[in-house]
Amino acid sequence: MASSPATNKVILGEPGIEHVDRQLLLNLHIMNVGEAPLSNLHITAMTLGKARRTSPPGFPIVIDLIGASATGHVTARFSSAGLTPGGKELFTLSGTYTVGGLAYGLSLNRFIRLPAATAPALPGLHARVESSQRANHWNYALFNDEAPASRRALATLSLSIAAPVAVTGIPPGWAVETDGRSFVLWYAADDAPPYPHQVAPGAALAGFQLMSARTRSEAAPAALTSWNHASDEAGPVVSDYVLTPYRFA
Repeated sequence: MASSPATNKVILGEPGIEHVDRQLLLNLHIMNVGEAPLSNLHITAMTLGKARRTSPPGFPIVIDLIGASATGHVTARFSSAGLTPGGKELFTLSGTYTVGGLAYGLSLNRFIRLPAATAPALPGLHARVESSQRANHWNYALFNDEAPASRRALATLSLSIAAPVAVTGIPPGWAVETDGRSFVLWYAADDAPPYPHQVAPGAALAGFQLMSARTRSEAAPAALTSWNHASDEAGPVVSDYVLTPYRFA
């Protein structure tokens, strides 16, 4: 692997930081300040001192292209347990990228000062999706961590993918849309109250599954949307990373 020449320069910009619900959310800016576009950026590790990483669930995260004088964006989440507000922790990001057909190593770091915990700026959705891989199957489970009084149920799960897949798991009462290569959308098929197949506060639902000829994973974006049963209208959305089939054979 080549060392980075002077014309290739990648730096880590000042991150956005939120400290909410005992979690640190980092909005990271990978800045290409070199003279040529870089492609096939694979992020293979992210650490924040000794903090436990809670997202992404695995690596790599792949960014196809960052043009010259352009910026790529990723997020990471760490538990703030054991960390001291006002203290400094070293954040590191490592991986590889390609310029002009040559592969280069990437190692970025900067100290981050931990802010005090705050309440979310807007009422967010307390929900999560957990992913796992076994052989050439990827499984997903939804968890609605809302308080019962919120009346927010989970109505859809959408994945961004970059590999050929077949949908092999659809929970009862749900349906799916996909092009088999770039996106998968599962949705509760209820079209009128009381929407019995949506995932109620405090409940969980498994049975979402993909199959692919690939046997490796990458971390890709996913989104959960909610439906507010009290007002009978769309509610907040939560985004995160999940494991999906790796885009390269």
